[in-house]
Amino acid sequence: MQKGLHMSKLACAMAAMLMAGTASSVQAAPTHDKNVIGYITQWEAWKGTNAGFSVKGEATHLNVNMDIYSILNFSFFGVAKDGSLHSGDLRNKKIYQPNAVQEPGPLLHPDVYSSWDFHILWGELEYIHQFPGNEAWEQDALRKVQEQGFVKSGNGWLHAPSGVSGQMPIPLKKAGGAPGLIDLAHQNGVKVMASLGGWSMSKHFPEMAADPVKKARFLADVDKLMALGFDGIDIDWEYPGTGGMNFQGNPEDYGNFEQLMEDIRDRIGPNKLLTAAFSASTGKLEGYNWPRLVASMDYFNMMTYDLNGGWSNVAGHNAPLYPYPEEEYQDLDLDHLRVWMAAKGIPSEKINFGAAFYGRGVQTTETTAYVGAPTDKRTVNFSVDGPTESAVDLDNWKEFEGQPNYNYIMQTAGWEHMWDANAEVPYAVKGKYFLSYDDVPSIERKAQYIVDNQLGGVIVWQVHGDIKCEGSFVNYGSKLKQCTNLSSPLAEAIDKVFSGNGIVNTAPALTVPAVQNVDAGTVVSFSVSATDAENDPLSFTVTNATVADNGDGTATVTYQAPNTATDIQDTVTVKVSDGRKAATGSVVIHVKGSGIVGNTPPVLTAPAKATVNSGQSVVISVQADDADGDLLTFTASEGTVVTTPTGADITFNAPIVTVDTVVDVTVTVSDGIARESAMIAVTVQADSTGGQTTWDPNKVYNGGDTVMFNGVKYTAKWWTKGEEPGSSSVWEAFDDGSVGEWGASKVYLSGDQVTFNAQAYKAKWWNKGDQPGKAGGPWQLM
Repeated sequence: MQKGLHMSKLACAMAAMLMAGTASSVQAAPTHDKNVIGYITQWEAWKGTNAGFSVKGEATHLNVNMDIYSILNFSFFGVAKDGSLHSGDLRNKKIYQPNAVQEPGPLLHPDVYSSWDFHILWGELEYIHQFPGNEAWEQDALRKVQEQGFVKSGNGWLHAPSGVSGQMPIPLKKAGGAPGLIDLAHQNGVKVMASLGGWSMSKHFPEMAADPVKKARFLADVDKLMALGFDGIDIDWEYPGTGGMNFQGNPEDYGNFEQLMEDIRDRIGPNKLLTAAFSASTGKLEGYNWPRLVASMDYFNMMTYDLNGGWSNVAGHNAPLYPYPEEEYQDLDLDHLRVWMAAKGIPSEKINFGAAFYGRGVQTTETTAYVGAPTDKRTVNFSVDGPTESAVDLDNWKEFEGQPNYNYIMQTAGWEHMWDANAEVPYAVKGKYFLSYDDVPSIERKAQYIVDNQLGGVIVWQVHGDIKCEGSFVNYGSKLKQCTNLSSPLAEAIDKVFSGNGIVNTAPALTVPAVQNVDAGTVVSFSVSATDAENDPLSFTVTNATVADNGDGTATVTYQAPNTATDIQDTVTVKVSDGRKAATGSVVIHVKGSGIVGNTPPVLTAPAKATVNSGQSVVISVQADDADGDLLTFTASEGTVVTTPTGADITFNAPIVTVDTVVDVTVTVSDGIARESAMIAVTVQADSTGGQTTWDPNKVYNGGDTVMFNGVKYTAKWWTKGEEPGSSSVWEAFDDGSVGEWGASKVYLSGDQVTFNAQAYKAKWWNKGDQPGKAGGPWQLM
């Protein structure tokens, strides 16, 4: 069982059933040794002919060349103000405004009609509009929902294997329908990662990484992502130490980022992937402890694009390979970054450089634009960034807000295309307008640069930027469409170079032994061998065992059998590479059980302490793991306990105190045979006002002023007088990340959480004075 993730044996069986049909041992695609990591977004599927696609719904997982990509990053899940993760479709579109925050939301958007989340991740869907009962006519529907792991939860559903919940209808995977992203990728030997953050959803990363309580919520949602079948986590915190959209960075971010990587690694285990996207500006990279990151992370995905754009004072290149005389700022190119990272001792094989499948257009002050021409800025109201001073070209690339996809650029006439021999990238001009982009020759040069410098590979933003359907479409339901003849010229150029520039290279021939037998707790060793038609040097790697290369085309694999009471079957995967292509083979291991039945006590992880204000509530999250996979139960000496997919949440209602008081809360987890306990010291901070009101209806308050009202602390967002806190939007209640008691006089917005009668509720819409627990009301029991 994955560390930090607890599911019942039934849920595990359901998860295994849902993955049935997925190849258990598939040679990775592609077969060369370089990473080709493509970002696939939730929102691109909405775009149609106005954005260069043949039809709306073309830009999904069904139209990605799985023979080229080795990893796909599903983008993005955002970070909310309480540290939890939410669907990218639920991002606060006004997050650019001062004091704006991201409210918590579902991990996957529950509305299958307004979101692509389930259609992309689970594939073609069959809808069940109400949870089936036990009537004879409902038996077929009941069987389907039970087989796929759905159980009734309030007025909606809960997917037991992953812990993801939603509203009606139930989104069943359609039998025989088009597979979802994860299933389709796995069938082709491609891994899929969950990418967290992005430019517009990183605001709460710093506070989450610095706060153990919020981080616990974050990690609990990481558990859900892994239970959904993702192969790892990609962090896109833009940017630690320097800040991003509507938030400032601080020096502590670097250490907190490094700790977060280690926490995620501990959570997902050593065999899953952990990566992150980094700025290509070395000034933003100096604060990291790179050896520490190297120890916990698999790859560093360097965003070697967006180096110039509408914010620049002169027209420059989006993603230059080398420096050029007209550049506004020095050292913003791929070559400089590589040299800098090498000097830091960062292993080259862990470095992936960016490939931009899009361009950036700007308008200049010149009659005819050129590299280095002064840009012409004005205030532009962007859909994501809001009002911003920019020279972005909206006259030619309005649908893309100045960032056209490569496939659209190639369809657009009237531009004069040129080549910058210094930067080794193309650009185009049309009158005063300047466009920087990448084409097949520049992408080939970058791919060859990666090969020549023995880097790990590339990251592609984003996989649908270069696709072109040269066939017809097959429809899968009302949403998904698959092209019968798909062209991806930029991705194909990368694959051509990584595979040997079109020169045929034969993959090594690998020979592995038959089934191996071993007793529980003992070791077995066996030999493997390989040959290569081109006599290239060979290297061996294995999973689930250790390997020693004998240097003569053979290797010795050593497998340590687990201590098990019953007979089990395990698999060791062997991979041999000639530097460009690889071959894999699997060896089945039969482990003979000892017959000695024992029980391993559960392992409990809990914070040592917590803090809560007098009279308020705090949710304390604990996690537990059980090596035997037993069903775990939780109890606490104080507060109410709600089981979560990874442990439990204890809601502690603090007493009203006049001096700071420490209350010891003992949490216990049991597997039915053994138990483990932990004590959490909860400091109840005295209310200096004694719960009294300090708000004066006759006093003028300005933005930033704070008051107490009915025991709640409020902050004024702008000038106000006579507007009662809790009843007017001018007042914002203080949020310490905990869930407070419901108040009849307080205004609640969709997504707000409260406790009432020792139960947790979430607001479904705006309300005031509506008591939680009433049927049909605005509160949903959590």
